Amino acid sequence: MARRQPIDTVRWEVDDRPPTWWTRSYVRAMWWRRDDRAFSGAGRTLRAARRRQRTGDHPPTRWTRLVRDVTASRLPLGDGGTPGPVVWTVRPRWRRPVVRVVHLHGGGYVHPLTVDYWRLVRALASVPAEVVVPAYPLAPDHHADEVVPWLAGLAADAPARTSVGALPLVLSGDSAGGALALFVARELADRRPACVVALSPWLDPRLADPEVDALDPSDPVLEESGLRAAARWWAGSRAVEDPRVDPLRGGLTDLPPVHLWIGDRDLLRPAVDELARRARVEGAALHVREVSAMFHVWMTRAVPEGRRTRRDLVALLRRVAADTGRPVPGVLSRRRRRTA
Repeated sequence: MARRQPIDTVRWEVDDRPPTWWTRSYVRAMWWRRDDRAFSGAGRTLRAARRRQRTGDHPPTRWTRLVRDVTASRLPLGDGGTPGPVVWTVRPRWRRPVVRVVHLHGGGYVHPLTVDYWRLVRALASVPAEVVVPAYPLAPDHHADEVVPWLAGLAADAPARTSVGALPLVLSGDSAGGALALFVARELADRRPACVVALSPWLDPRLADPEVDALDPSDPVLEESGLRAAARWWAGSRAVEDPRVDPLRGGLTDLPPVHLWIGDRDLLRPAVDELARRARVEGAALHVREVSAMFHVWMTRAVPEGRRTRRDLVALLRRVAADTGRPVPGVLSRRRRRTA
């Protein structure tokens, strides 16, 4: 009897189009501003984090409030019942959402929300989707043991806190938020989200792959020295290698399908290879989109490649809605397109 060949559960696509002239100019400006200094060394990283935390999370922009329905609430943190961080909910103004996205922002676990994230949130809401954006507590004052369960409770209780009710749930996150989305998905294994969307995710807090050193000079956003310090602060009393801190240390079999976007100039790119290897071993569904010449979290920026990726994300969420019985009016589901 012939032996059945294992099914490859990993799909890897590479977009090798060269960057547009606008993006090349944008990256040169990032180098000129030295954007990566925010993560240059432990001391500078801590000072930059404290300064930005004092300034606070950037609220939804005026344009976001004009074109979307935006509400804010607070979810208690811990057992004391005291009001916790603000949680923004962004919805279309005139259409009923067909999917719920809990988006967890990046920033190395130490930086608050910035204005660029609202560009991404507006696009996600156009699905139409309800997008929940928590300004979660940050290191070094807060740690994974405290924040991950809080985020899991937020995602699980979202239907009860909105008039929209039950919807397919997508956990989304960029950079450190991409890792958080994986942690929260594990916490919700009994309620299984429809999928996880990981955008330039920080998968290896140790940055142990030798290729990281080679990529460090090509990344205009991140530096490994500051990231390693931020990982230690986020870990708190745990080791950085602990499965509650390192998403590659936990199992993948209980996760929903993971859709991942990464640029080949991103300092965090090497760990995606390890995630793909483990996904093949454990039979976990993983779809990687690698984009040539792209930097960290480009999909939040005002560049043509960012707009292209945001359109791809909207299309993905519409497929998720259609595959769970909530097709977007005027948009064919994948099954209907195949038979058309």
